[in-house]
Amino acid sequence: MSRVGFHKSVRMFRKFSEETLRRSGGSPMGREGVAALTAFDAVLKGERLLDGTLLEPLGAFTNLLQSGQLPPEFGDYSFGDALLAFEEAHAELRQSDEQRWEFEPQLPAEKLSALRAFLPEPSPPVAPPELTECVLEAMRAAKPGAAVVVGSLRAPLPLAKLAAHFERITLSDLDLPALEELVRRDIPEALRGKVRLERYDVTGTYVAFADGVAAAVTKAEDQADAERELVELLQSYDVGAGSAGLTEAEARADLAVSALVLPTLGRGYGVCIAQALASRNWDQTSVARAPLAPALELLSRLVEQHHIHALLRRAELALLVSAVSEIEMAGETAHPGKLTGQPSDLLGVERLAERLPESAQVKRDWSWEWLRPAPTGNEKRRALTLVEAVLV
Repeated sequence: MSRVGFHKSVRMFRKFSEETLRRSGGSPMGREGVAALTAFDAVLKGERLLDGTLLEPLGAFTNLLQSGQLPPEFGDYSFGDALLAFEEAHAELRQSDEQRWEFEPQLPAEKLSALRAFLPEPSPPVAPPELTECVLEAMRAAKPGAAVVVGSLRAPLPLAKLAAHFERITLSDLDLPALEELVRRDIPEALRGKVRLERYDVTGTYVAFADGVAAAVTKAEDQADAERELVELLQSYDVGAGSAGLTEAEARADLAVSALVLPTLGRGYGVCIAQALASRNWDQTSVARAPLAPALELLSRLVEQHHIHALLRRAELALLVSAVSEIEMAGETAHPGKLTGQPSDLLGVERLAERLPESAQVKRDWSWEWLRPAPTGNEKRRALTLVEAVLV
């Protein structure tokens, strides 16, 4: 990824947009676009930090860059490329500051009671056939040495076949007893000697975040004071993508699988804050409003991008499977009725490919719709989820 190249694209499009405004007299949408491009330029110059309010216009801009509608000199930089470029600019801006965060994937047992907000939801009992197909195809394409399955509790996977194929396999997630039960249920006893379990936080943030939230809310005099401290905590995140890992092992895995993990990585941040606010009898719904909501979204997008970066850097071959968008539907059968809302983008983009940096070489991709019980738990609703997968 070339930060210089992306910055050039921002400047060129800003100049074009400003000239268009001058000629046309301008529109509110056009002025907002120029304001966003001006902000991107300032971030890339190291004059300010990116904030969550800029994520939506950033997604629109990078979508346009990748649409083929602009001349080739603009480049086809993705949303993922842009985040990494902004992160590099942030590092320069903060180079004289003391490091605030570290990538800390280990979860001490004494901290687990404070991390309930981050524990994964139970995996769906049955995998869609497309998920099994892409995992097995990735398995066959990889060398039969070492495999890593991160977030192993998030999706039903053909673990017995993976264990039979690879010499060693590491399964990781936050809940070690649940991982042990998963192995007893899904992997034959004769193959269990190949399996290593890790309690591992692929974001490297959960312990520090939970501690920071508890400290901010405990010492705050009122909710407004707490929210200021919490926004400062969220904006202080200063870990680089290169620090992110997949496992405690140093060697590169022959295959890394991340299935239905990506949009869940940031889900616990807001829950953690809401629980802390509720403990003081304060309004926990404020996590869904500014200033907390955009700051939470930015942190989520960054740790998601770091996970993608780790998959590309720390495995010879990686399979990334992610829900991309979701909409609730009314009805209890396999043929539900009307839609009950608008589709929600789970990754801030329309396609998983928009989160991949330009360095990623996609060997195979898949896409399917998955109808399953709605995450709200309402038995009369179903969620129609667009799932995409890439083998890189």
